[in-house]
Amino acid sequence: MTQESRSPIEAGGLPPAARRRLQGLGTEGALFTSGLSVNEFSVLGRLGPRPLAQVMGASVVRPALQLLPALTPGMNVMGGTWYAPHAPSPGAAMNRFTDASPSQVRSYLWHAEVVCELDVLTAAWNMARQRALDRLTEEALHVGGDGVVGVHLHRSDHDLGRRTIEFVVTGTAVREGSRAGKVGPALTGLSTQDVWRLRQGGYDAVGLLGASIVVFAAPARTTRLRRVRTTRQNQELQELSKAFHLARDTLRIRLGGQVKDAGAEGAVGVEFSHSLDREKLSLASSLSTLDSRGWRLGRFGIPYYVSGKGEADRHGWVITMHMYGTAVRRSEQTPANDLKTAIRMGAR
Repeated sequence: MTQESRSPIEAGGLPPAARRRLQGLGTEGALFTSGLSVNEFSVLGRLGPRPLAQVMGASVVRPALQLLPALTPGMNVMGGTWYAPHAPSPGAAMNRFTDASPSQVRSYLWHAEVVCELDVLTAAWNMARQRALDRLTEEALHVGGDGVVGVHLHRSDHDLGRRTIEFVVTGTAVREGSRAGKVGPALTGLSTQDVWRLRQGGYDAVGLLGASIVVFAAPARTTRLRRVRTTRQNQELQELSKAFHLARDTLRIRLGGQVKDAGAEGAVGVEFSHSLDREKLSLASSLSTLDSRGWRLGRFGIPYYVSGKGEADRHGWVITMHMYGTAVRRSEQTPANDLKTAIRMGAR
């Protein structure tokens, strides 16, 4: 790959060859393809927009090192739930993490229940989704579209590498003409039938909403031992319940911010989905070799790996939760009743 092609991709855009191909698809009389069903295509004709081309955006991200937030001198970790603050990003100064005393670490392991957002992994999911959507939008612009309907998002967390995250977004670019002067195409995950019903109700779709969050939950060792002794009883995993509430409430707040930024009045078709995994994470303040952790080159150019294993690893649950929906605004032409956000919960 040449530098001319690599630079736009590194900036989150499209290579020159892809832009030229897409511009040809947007010309009059060009053959188009779409992911629309026959019914959707028929309804689209009634709405007025002309389908132009099927567009796609994709991004694969390898997250940076994720650690649990460090203990600081004087921090009380005796009992209760520790809603830990964010850990600093990898590469920041780490020498201050050695300030945690051995007694603090022991109390943290035995008595502290941990529920916290894993900000590095959260940022990686949001980065992959946003870059995929940006590329979808850019493809729609190059074919001359002023909207994208039927947007479908596919995501996965697979083993191309450790926790490699993949987002692929597809949709059909359309040209309507009524969005002249607007900034960028309007994206919607609604079907064309739902767009038609929305307009009949007096509302317009003004943008696609999306957010992800990763939350970690781990019980104290004393709690684990108590559960082992009471296996014949039904027991709620309270730290996991708290983590689900934290993830949901945080996403709802971020959804509200996106609705406000879009100048919308509410959101429809909002769906929450999640996955649940077991994981072991290290406490940042217990790592004495964090500044050199990872792959290094030896004297003779031979690579070696520094694990930087700490003395305070926590085994727990990792909840990855995603939220998608469509922001809507009352149409200027048709009066309508007040709209309330509708949310549908589900699991992957």
